[in-house]
Amino acid sequence: MTEKHGVKRADTFAKMRFAWVLLLLTGLLVLQSGCQEEASSTRGPSSPSEPEKLVAEQAPTKPAEPVEEKAPAVEETVATEAPEVVKSPKMVLDKVLHDFGEIGPGAAGTAEFTIKNEGTAPLKITQVRVCCGVVARGVEANDQLKPGESAVLELDYRAGMQPSPVTRRIYLRSNDPINGVATLTLKAKIARRVECMPTSLKLFLKQENAGAKDITLRSVDDKPFSIKGFRSTANAVTAQFDPEKQATEFVLKPQANMEKLQRNLRGQISIDLTHPECKNIRVLYDVLAEYTVSPPQIMLFNLKPNDPQKRQLWILSNYKENFEVESVASQKGTVKLLEKKKVDNHCLLTIELTAPPVEGDRAVLSDVVEVKIKDGETLSIQCRGFYQ
Repeated sequence: MTEKHGVKRADTFAKMRFAWVLLLLTGLLVLQSGCQEEASSTRGPSSPSEPEKLVAEQAPTKPAEPVEEKAPAVEETVATEAPEVVKSPKMVLDKVLHDFGEIGPGAAGTAEFTIKNEGTAPLKITQVRVCCGVVARGVEANDQLKPGESAVLELDYRAGMQPSPVTRRIYLRSNDPINGVATLTLKAKIARRVECMPTSLKLFLKQENAGAKDITLRSVDDKPFSIKGFRSTANAVTAQFDPEKQATEFVLKPQANMEKLQRNLRGQISIDLTHPECKNIRVLYDVLAEYTVSPPQIMLFNLKPNDPQKRQLWILSNYKENFEVESVASQKGTVKLLEKKKVDNHCLLTIELTAPPVEGDRAVLSDVVEVKIKDGETLSIQCRGFYQ
């Protein structure tokens, strides 16, 4: 019994010693693990120790947690303010060209242009610019059209007297930011409704009745008419007619007044008619003067007071007649005749012009040289000079 009891105590003691040894080893392992962790914190990551590997290998594998799928993000709509609409006028025309076609001299017509504001702001007309022979009505500067509103511009046109194609342009200005200036065009072809032959007269002072030819008036469209008036420059040409007579053709016989023609070498004849598309016919006349002066005027430069300048003048007889220059003078006494030389029906004059002292602030000389033909007329030549 004592022996069994002794064996039992020995076995208990052995177990206790094993426990103490195990406890000591465990403490050493813990101490060593702490040192390794401190070293790893200063040196960086290192491989796990054997006990840790053992624990990790023996630890049961934890199933991976399911990843929660997120719903796609919904873009958030940011409310923004709508851009402000800019209002502006817009000028629109129904047409920009009106063609009257063929019309007679002096004929009148009216063209209409419709202007509409197709914009969103008031349309202001700032200018209506017309040209000769055109009068504007219905629309004028400073007129305003509301959006959607319209107006009619009326253009009255009166044709000229000379047959020719005609184009007239009218400019319409507004506050339209894009079409600020609109160009309107009027066209016409002026054609004679009454034909006149000849269209001009060449008259001569040394011929009977100045050599005036008959004037024939004929209706082109066969519409009858009457002659209501006949007049000329300075009444130098006249003609007899019956204002009550109607016909499609008239022949007038002009009568020349030689004295008046000599003082009016150029002019026109105006004949008034009752034709519905031709109220007037004009015939130009030109008279061949008895003498021609060359040059027709005298120009002087770099004038000095009392410093004479020489010039030459040719006097020519257009009717080949013999003549003699009686004297040469000027209205201000600046001219003196130095020499005259006759060659057939021509005469060469050498004259001297002496400028007087400057009058006032104008350093310009203006005078008239007068050449008197013996038993004939006095020829006048304009003289103009400029002082230094």
